[in-house]
Amino acid sequence: MDLVQPPSGRARGLVAVATVVLLALAAAACGSSSTPTAAPGSNDTALGSADTTPDLVKSSAGTPKPGGTLVYGLEAETDGWDPTQSRWATAGTQVALTIFDPLVALDKDLKPKPYLAESLTPNADNTDWDIKLRPNIKFHNGQPLDSAALVKFVTALKASPLIATAAKPIESVRAIDDLTVRLHMTEQWATFPYTLTAQVGMVPAPAQLDDKQTGTRKPIGTGPFTFTSWTPDSQLKVAKNPSYWRAGFPYLDNITFKPIPDENSRYNSLKSKDILIDVTSSEITAQRLVADAKAGEIQLTRSTGDNDATMVLINTTAAPFDDLRVRQALAYATDRKALVEATNTDPALIADNLYTETSPWHAANGFPQYDLEKAKALVKAYNAEKGPVSFVFGSTTDPDTLKSVQTLAAMWEQAGIEAKIQSTEQATYITNTVIGKFQAQVWRQFGAADPDSNYGWWISSDAVGDVTLNMARYQDPQIDQALRAGRATTDTAARKQAYATVQQRQAIGLPYIWLTHMRWTMGADNSLRNIQGMPLPDGSMSAGLTGGVISLTAMWIDQ
Repeated sequence: MDLVQPPSGRARGLVAVATVVLLALAAAACGSSSTPTAAPGSNDTALGSADTTPDLVKSSAGTPKPGGTLVYGLEAETDGWDPTQSRWATAGTQVALTIFDPLVALDKDLKPKPYLAESLTPNADNTDWDIKLRPNIKFHNGQPLDSAALVKFVTALKASPLIATAAKPIESVRAIDDLTVRLHMTEQWATFPYTLTAQVGMVPAPAQLDDKQTGTRKPIGTGPFTFTSWTPDSQLKVAKNPSYWRAGFPYLDNITFKPIPDENSRYNSLKSKDILIDVTSSEITAQRLVADAKAGEIQLTRSTGDNDATMVLINTTAAPFDDLRVRQALAYATDRKALVEATNTDPALIADNLYTETSPWHAANGFPQYDLEKAKALVKAYNAEKGPVSFVFGSTTDPDTLKSVQTLAAMWEQAGIEAKIQSTEQATYITNTVIGKFQAQVWRQFGAADPDSNYGWWISSDAVGDVTLNMARYQDPQIDQALRAGRATTDTAARKQAYATVQQRQAIGLPYIWLTHMRWTMGADNSLRNIQGMPLPDGSMSAGLTGGVISLTAMWIDQ
């Protein structure tokens, strides 16, 4: 089911700006996803059964060999490269991480570790955060990375119609010394470092921010590669940064990123070695990659952490869904087992919760299970008061998505619910979502390394207005209280309880009808090494593929 990207995506972005915000902020939750239908003649024999294939990779033992060009196949193009002005979904974040360094990176346990920053120090109640930068780092144009550059960046974030929502809790920013900046928050934010692992933590050179004409097209960062050229919808090239602050890195001489939106084309490009990496959230493509990796033809890695979930996103302020009974009826009338059978999807991916049972954040939530008679009774009661249950059910134009949407509509019809399918091209689809111009539609979102990343999507204050990030426009004071509690502390037990409350309240109010989980998968050419992460500055290992994104800093080609 190719569901739309909101992001992060992970995302971890206003009518024009609304689309930008939505894509940029959900970078960990972006990209096309799928509850697919197997193509005739495909080798997707594993579909329909739980797949627990581990990573299948070549050993990286021995001395890395510098040089060579990596060609990376992207699922989408990006509109620009200014972190305060551009929409970075999964593909955009992947490219950006070669040119920019994040202030914070995730280790293999998905814990935030200082990267471009040397340290991050909160005050006692987590309302002040001091970010100390590493010394003697320069941007690609020779400008110093110092407190003035960071203050300029944070100020631009706060003023940006694109990122201001993500930076909303930052009340003020000021330099403490040449390398230290203090951020004062309007609320307790103990999990703030996670925010700095993606777009809002990638610091551009002051010169790029000052360039109002071409700054989005000519990125200047501190990263392992320098920007060379960009031909939109064709390719973007970066070259090794010979003055990179991390001695010895990177190993590659060049990277060429090629946007190839079509799943089959991108997969075939990997098979023919026209690209060396293909990252996908399509379950059909993933199973093809699994089969190829088992045959020794390629390498395979799976994404770590919590991935996105596919769902029916409901506008809880629009009739008939402003009546809880209709939302309940839709939930009871949704037979997820029948859906995955109809779409030939791995039944292990069935979701009745955002989090899988293996997630540390998973909690029993009491989500309504399929019960057609309960659905019929709820519809009958609504009909007696307000008339027939009928609504427009939104979909993108993707054929696989439409098949899934048709399957769902047929289920609901058995309960007496009329879902009139309306397909829309993706850009308009997303814009209509954030301005509330929909009743219910298929969607995919909410994957993140830490649940606090979903704060803006769920908090009631972002559910009102002409443009909302809380697209379901669902307000629940108990969810708000739990979200604030979850970000105010690092105590694991307290945070688990907070997010258990969120899950349970969502299962009662039903702003989302969960359908399936998805999983990012990377296929890599057999010549590549270090495809599961890299050493961080403190000596720990970084996370591998996370939210569809992988660091290329330590990757090398055995040629």
